[in-house]
Amino acid sequence: MQLIFIALATLCLIQCVKTENDFINLDLFMNNKAAKGPGSDFDGAGTYFRCPLLSSSSIVRVGSIEYQLNQSNSHDNMMSRGQIITLGNRPYSTIYLLASVNHGPITADITLVYQDGTQSTTALNLPDWQVRHTDQIHRIDHIPCQLNTGASAILMSVPLLSDPTKNVSHILFPYNNPLGSFTAALHVFAMTGITPSAENGLQVISAKGSRRWWENTQHEYPIVTVRVQNMGMDWIKDASVFVKGPLFRTQYHGHVKRLAPGHVMNVDVGIHTVRKGRVSTKATIQLFDAFGNVLAEPTTLDDVEIGIDEYQQDERSLHGHSVPHWYEAAKFGIFIHWGLYSIPSWAPVGADYAEWYWWNYNRKGSATYNYHRSFYGPDIEYDDFIPAWHPDQFDAQKWLDIIDSSGAKYFVFTTKHHDGFALFDTQVTDRSSVKMNPYKDFTRELLSLAKEEYPHLKRGVYFSMPEWYHPSYHDRWLNWDGPPTNPYTGKQVSYTGSPAVTDFVNEVQVPQVLELIDHYEPDIMWCDIGGINNSTAWQAYFLNKAREQGRQVTMNDRCGNSVSDFTTVEYKGVNHVPSRFWESTRGIDPHSFGFNHQTRPDQYATTESLLQELVSVVAKGGNFLLNIGPEASGHVPHVMRKTLYEIGQWIDRVDESIFDSVPYWVSSQDLHEPGQPLCFTQSKNGRSFYIFSFKPPLSRCIVVKTKLPLHPQATISLLSSASRKEQLKWSMTSNDRLIINVPDYIIDQEHLLWVFKIEAP
Repeated sequence: MQLIFIALATLCLIQCVKTENDFINLDLFMNNKAAKGPGSDFDGAGTYFRCPLLSSSSIVRVGSIEYQLNQSNSHDNMMSRGQIITLGNRPYSTIYLLASVNHGPITADITLVYQDGTQSTTALNLPDWQVRHTDQIHRIDHIPCQLNTGASAILMSVPLLSDPTKNVSHILFPYNNPLGSFTAALHVFAMTGITPSAENGLQVISAKGSRRWWENTQHEYPIVTVRVQNMGMDWIKDASVFVKGPLFRTQYHGHVKRLAPGHVMNVDVGIHTVRKGRVSTKATIQLFDAFGNVLAEPTTLDDVEIGIDEYQQDERSLHGHSVPHWYEAAKFGIFIHWGLYSIPSWAPVGADYAEWYWWNYNRKGSATYNYHRSFYGPDIEYDDFIPAWHPDQFDAQKWLDIIDSSGAKYFVFTTKHHDGFALFDTQVTDRSSVKMNPYKDFTRELLSLAKEEYPHLKRGVYFSMPEWYHPSYHDRWLNWDGPPTNPYTGKQVSYTGSPAVTDFVNEVQVPQVLELIDHYEPDIMWCDIGGINNSTAWQAYFLNKAREQGRQVTMNDRCGNSVSDFTTVEYKGVNHVPSRFWESTRGIDPHSFGFNHQTRPDQYATTESLLQELVSVVAKGGNFLLNIGPEASGHVPHVMRKTLYEIGQWIDRVDESIFDSVPYWVSSQDLHEPGQPLCFTQSKNGRSFYIFSFKPPLSRCIVVKTKLPLHPQATISLLSSASRKEQLKWSMTSNDRLIINVPDYIIDQEHLLWVFKIEAP
């Protein structure tokens, strides 16, 4: 045993990472005072860091990266204003910035210029310094600091891509607006360059314990996510990552299939621990090659939180919940909006939500107000649609077949919208499709069948937290108040089926959510609107009960409190990548979730445009939730079915580039070539890289300016090609542009969106 230890120690002396930190001096560029006590002004509003780490330390460590702070200057950080900083013509594996952002978020391009004139640019997507949910910022290493106001803020440790085979001449920073303009600005407190290792260069950057566990196992093995970076000159191939510490060890090791020089990867490791609950402890990370040889000296990091504890009914306990891996990997889901509003199914196309029909016709003078009066007459109330609903074409099997054909991995069904009419069996009120016409539990039919016959589809339930005109709902912040009145006569009208209550939140809202949790076992709780709530009462129960059942569940950010796993974006693009996991949602309709009979078939979003949106969202690290709105009868319009089928056909050809992929950390897109927008994803283990071209390749070639992880012996093919094994010719220009030659007969094998796969040997 002793001989083995000596042999391993000797091997480590030969093969361990030999990198060197170069603390880059920024004294001449400091122009802002953020942590020097009174008189400091980080954001132009007199707010500053009151952080002992910044004021009393010369060395700050974030994970394994060390920074040297300026101690002699009256200023302590460099506000980015287009500075050009020379770096002495030496090679770097990477350069790290200790940074923060005022009035963020911000997207900023930082460019390294090499001695030979070539460049590499990293697109930083950084949140505001006072971002909420700091425990869910997994893509950026950070440390907390207090402010003079008593609030909390963060400092971020972010890498820049550098080619270790070239000497760096200088670095170019973007120009931000001046302090006091109350626009986003990047601040840099310190810079550390890391010189290349002559040997195996895999290095541990950080480790973060999560509250999720290894999936598809009978036991609960918590996950520790380890961030590693290749600081060497050569590609890393088939490396393993192990984590151990007091009373815990590795159960499922992480795997690095391929990792290019200078590049970063997040690796999940499943651990076995005898500890109960969650603790902060030391964690030692070990790296091995495919033959079990040590790749680096073990890295020990302090204060790594491991384990999973029972959630309590308070926001502090609930904040630490983590998005399940299955949800991160799912990428694409289908939303279903269907209810009483599907009967009138009317809104000005592209302007209003058809599912907001009741609300809209209560707005005097609105287009819906005028439509309802002329088409139905002023005496027809919204609740008159209840006995008129005849969903004789509702077929859960057909709906699920349509969803399955789209390639989606999950769906979310609207169990109760803002009109308060529940489509599930609730004992809280008679205002439901079970107690009243059409006397059916649509939620039961859909979710039960999905569980039995479509187990690969995760099941979500949408639930509106408030109700527009419930007699006991009063929310001054939303300006939602009951009881309902006739907008034409001003007379109070009945809120059908609802018993008298004095506490809407605790007598209606919370009990109904608990019914959904207990009787329907959703994987996703998709709240809407927020408003007054007591959500901690059911959120802890939801998470704890699912854990007892061996299920990992998730919830969005519209439950009214500050507790959520992911943030949602509705009917708009994202310019700045959210700080935590996110989901983009929209309908096939140009501006409605519920069916709008005014929308002509040619006004619906095209398959091509929706695929581009899907890819753009996935490339930026989010999920895409696409809505369909069946007609009142339950029939799904042909245009929606056709679109989902076409999306599914395309996904079948390129699924590996979408599902379980991860964003490219350097940049999500390349817009440098006019008329040829590109997006990027890569496989989680680093083996494959994907280029999405929204347009047919121009002049029979794809031109990529963004520096990619391209192995010298890499193969490139059109993923959606009928012959995926056919390799395309590629080359690098003198200014480091990648040129992929694409013959006409290859281009013609796709007509929606072209996906090129780069595979390392």
